[in-house]
Amino acid sequence: MIKKMTKHWAEEIVNWQYEVPYDTYNMTTAYDELLSSYHAVYEETLIGFYCMGPDAQVPPGDYPDTYLDFGIGMKPNLCGKGLGEAFMVEVISELRKEGKPLRLTVLSFNKRAIKLYQKLGFKEVQQFKRGERLFIIMTE
Repeated sequence: MIKKMTKHWAEEIVNWQYEVPYDTYNMTTAYDELLSSYHAVYEETLIGFYCMGPDAQVPPGDYPDTYLDFGIGMKPNLCGKGLGEAFMVEVISELRKEGKPLRLTVLSFNKRAIKLYQKLGFKEVQQFKRGERLFIIMTE
């Protein structure tokens, strides 16, 4: 199920701690951002979250508005356990209601996420650096 982010869930998410090298995804200072435009994905407990639009874009990437950008995050203790596909399918199903093709940005080291995105039909269209980090933009 998808719901608008709550204070309770935002408080939980800012305390999530991903293992190295995924710790770059920790959201320890993003409480206000989470409450402003993010959505929660949950069943009996919080599974993850997503954002869309400009909140999902990483400057200085090139983001023409013909696509809907989205970003996701899954609860750390659920990552790497084969649950990502079902999570992504749920999020994508909700995002399709917006009526635009989808686009996402991922760090190049995140091979397990890239593999999943490719399995779901996303293809690399651009790479760019932000500082020392290499990002990949993928579209449907």
